[in-house]
Amino acid sequence: MRELPMSEDSLVAGLMDAFALYEWEAWHVRRSDRALLMGRPGWPDITALPPGPGPLLVIEAKTKTGRATSNQARWLVRLHQVGVTTALIRPADYDRAVGLIASKNSEASTWDWAFRP
Repeated sequence: MRELPMSEDSLVAGLMDAFALYEWEAWHVRRSDRALLMGRPGWPDITALPPGPGPLLVIEAKTKTGRATSNQARWLVRLHQVGVTTALIRPADYDRAVGLIASKNSEASTWDWAFRP
């Protein structure tokens, strides 16, 4: 079976829909290129908290062949170092990520497979 291409926008929209469906607190800046931003660039695409106890989860979304910029990778590594659960999610990871979102689990050990800055 051939994998259909998925844009980064579609991937983010699907993840945000899953966060809403499973009652997470989630935030994404849709057009950061048009936003007035301050601070270091590269903050991950999605910031989310599970509905119950659990650590903060940040996700950088990329297409099948997309690469994290050096700024994005720096944020993922730094956040991971201070105990934030971090993930770089690609279209092939979508179902697995949605399964974890559905389980309302933000523990780093369950997302370690996706820590790949």
